[in-house]
Amino acid sequence: MPIDDERLLPEGVLVTAIVDDPEFTDVTDNGEIYTLFRIVRMTHDLMNNPEGWTHRGNITRLADSAIGTALFRIVDREVVDVRVRLAPIET
Repeated sequence: MPIDDERLLPEGVLVTAIVDDPEFTDVTDNGEIYTLFRIVRMTHDLMNNPEGWTHRGNITRLADSAIGTALFRIVDREVVDVRVRLAPIET
């Protein structure tokens, strides 16, 4: 059984050192909503993740600057899958 392991990346690692384009589109499960995000910082390398995620990072939604985190599956410097979790809005 593979061991889920992660490595904290230094703060100085540029997003463009990991992906060609820091902007990506998240599509809902039913394919009806497309949302554009930007990767602000990659925080972790994920190794042997049972779900196939390769990185964890901080993101912002371009439409309204909402912030959050995401799990990424990156292949050949391209985001091929993502799971976004936006921070709750405090009022």
